[in-house]
Amino acid sequence: TAGSFSVSGTSGRDEDIIRFTPTSLGAATSGSWSLEFDGSDVGLASSSSEDVWGVWLDETNGDIYLTTRGSFTVTGASGDGADIFTCGSPTTGSSTACTFSLFWDGSLDGFGGEAMDGLFVERP
Repeated sequence: TAGSFSVSGTSGRDEDIIRFTPTSLGAATSGSWSLEFDGSDVGLASSSSEDVWGVWLDETNGDIYLTTRGSFTVTGASGDGADIFTCGSPTTGSSTACTFSLFWDGSLDGFGGEAMDGLFVERP
């Protein structure tokens, strides 16, 4: 999201991730919203550069891959908008906790100075 948000069941800020769980899809889509990742719980709230811009969930182990609008610093990792970092072994929801590590440093592959607003990790 960009800025603060409020949907039925939860609210948050741009460093958070929300999840929609559908009960039906199509013309009459319905379901519920929940807070999946509270960025302020893990130190992603000190500046607008730490807004979450891209996210991918590894469904095999639950790890969350993240990108931010710009520079970020969390325990175990720091970088900028050209980098991908992981939230490993996460506890999700309103009391988010995880172990962070840098997954990909974009500047090492000629992607420095960019900001990534989406991602997908292809597994071998």
